[in-house]
Amino acid sequence: MKQSRQNSAPPAADQGFSLMELLLVLALLTVLAALTVPALHSWQQRLTLERAATALQHQITETRLRSIQSGERWLLVLSLPEKTSRQLRPDRPLYRPEILQLPKTISLKAEPEKGQPTTDAHMIRLMFRPDGTCSATSLLLNDTRGNSLSLSIDRLTGSVRITAPKPGKV
Repeated sequence: MKQSRQNSAPPAADQGFSLMELLLVLALLTVLAALTVPALHSWQQRLTLERAATALQHQITETRLRSIQSGERWLLVLSLPEKTSRQLRPDRPLYRPEILQLPKTISLKAEPEKGQPTTDAHMIRLMFRPDGTCSATSLLLNDTRGNSLSLSIDRLTGSVRITAPKPGKV
């Protein structure tokens, strides 16, 4: 008695993928890549903006702590055209322990609180006093894609909050 060959493997010509199936999968992968790459690029720019805001928040907090620890007034000077910040003491203007450089794609602008003097068009000066108080202001960071974040500095506590800006302030 012979056994039938019904359970045997198909011939070698029937195994694998057809050219049409491979082209269909390649087309689907191309469409998925075209949809995800712009979203990934937007996410990357948003991350750059968040990192710049966090670095500036750290710089403000660091300057406030130096003022409290030294018992002297400290300034944080933000240069708008150069997108840099420098910490210094008003009585020792050459002493600059830390310098922060913001990315070129980020723009910075100040919005003083009501009752505070307006800032210079090229510089923002934040004064920190030994008792922990400082000049109150809001800093607005924008990137080239229209994303923005606001840093609000409280006058009494010197605390810095990063928030999305209020509509109409961008």
